[in-house]
Amino acid sequence: MKKPWLVMTAISIVILISLMFIFLMPSLSYPNIYKGVAVGGVDISGLNRQEVMQLLSFCQQVHHDKKIVLSYGEIVFNIDAASIDFDIDVDSTLDAAFSYGRDGSWWERITKIRAAAQNGYNIPLGAKYNAVKLDVLIEQWQGLIERPASNATLSMTTGGLIPEQQGCRLDGETLRPLVVDAFIKSEDNVIALPVTTLYPEVTVADMARNGISQALSVYTTVFNTQDLNRTANIKLAALKVNGHIIYPGTIFSFNKIVGPREKAYGFKEALEIVDGEFVPGIGGGICQLSSTLYNVVLLANLEIVERYNHSKPLSYVPLGRDATVAFDALDFKFTNNTSRPLMIMAEVNGNKLMVGIFGQSAMAETVEIMSLDKELIPPGIIKKQDDLLYLGETKLEIQGKPGYAVTTLRVVRSGGQEIKREIVSTDRYLPDDTIIKVGTQIPPFARKEQ
Repeated sequence: MKKPWLVMTAISIVILISLMFIFLMPSLSYPNIYKGVAVGGVDISGLNRQEVMQLLSFCQQVHHDKKIVLSYGEIVFNIDAASIDFDIDVDSTLDAAFSYGRDGSWWERITKIRAAAQNGYNIPLGAKYNAVKLDVLIEQWQGLIERPASNATLSMTTGGLIPEQQGCRLDGETLRPLVVDAFIKSEDNVIALPVTTLYPEVTVADMARNGISQALSVYTTVFNTQDLNRTANIKLAALKVNGHIIYPGTIFSFNKIVGPREKAYGFKEALEIVDGEFVPGIGGGICQLSSTLYNVVLLANLEIVERYNHSKPLSYVPLGRDATVAFDALDFKFTNNTSRPLMIMAEVNGNKLMVGIFGQSAMAETVEIMSLDKELIPPGIIKKQDDLLYLGETKLEIQGKPGYAVTTLRVVRSGGQEIKREIVSTDRYLPDDTIIKVGTQIPPFARKEQ
């Protein structure tokens, strides 16, 4: 026989659970928004679905007309919600409001309902916008604000000292959510643009301390200024290497100094060579700087560590004297194998890119770069069928160009006497194939009458 106290305990527990359900069931089955719940800071306690929908629709209209101001110093940008197709996401916000207190176990639901009633619970307004349009705006703002830090250097045209300058960078990743939040929050309409100050590596004091004042070598190439994006890339990359000091025994890495060729870093889309073809790519034109610098390094008698030639001949440097680069893949590196610090200087003047290596004193030696064993590689001929031409007819579609194989030699002389002769590279440049259309259509006179 069961003990009476066990029976009484069981009965008490059953009664207690029953009472809990009796008191809790009304809360769990409540059809409207629970007490203390707010949307976008507006209390919506007790509202039904239709009432919340009306409130959110009103918020939607208010936010459609919102404008925000973005500023950095004296620079000010004004944008409105329509410029990025900003809109309040009524459906997701409504679902979030009615889901509160209705998800999870009954105990989790009760806990949430009580928490909201005692302390309140705010559901942020959901939003949707055109991310592509916002990214385009951010890129425009970056183009107007950003500038790289520039090192103190010497002008290769005047010989005068050019002081260092600070740069700045607009953080697009940080800015994006700031803009969206400003359109969501009714009280926010002014945003301070997240701009980071960039500091130069070399100052006027560094120049004085290192005593750099004499040119070891200078080389100039020309480019088409009407290609605006390519010109912008050349100028930006030149700013990044200009004034960079290479101390004795250290290696200069082009990719490390110039950095990733991406829109976020200010580079633009222009033609570049990929797998032997000219195609659009971010940072097109950078190789003109690396190739010009390569010639300066050769003429300064510095040690080449890593260098690759392009797959096709270039117009701005002789065969065998180019240096292609691709971030995280192909680099141009050289060593300061002298006993004193050296500085790279790079200037753009009109359609000319001037690059120089400067040091504490001019070179005692003279350097000559020569090409040997130049071999012409004839273009191949590709025949392509064309049903618009008759059998036996041909038409030249693309005239091919020859490729080349060339050996580049560096000869160093001192006091008129040759002291060193070395092969610096043996390069091969691919030809462009000739493409000829060949007819496949049967001539009318050869057709059988039906």
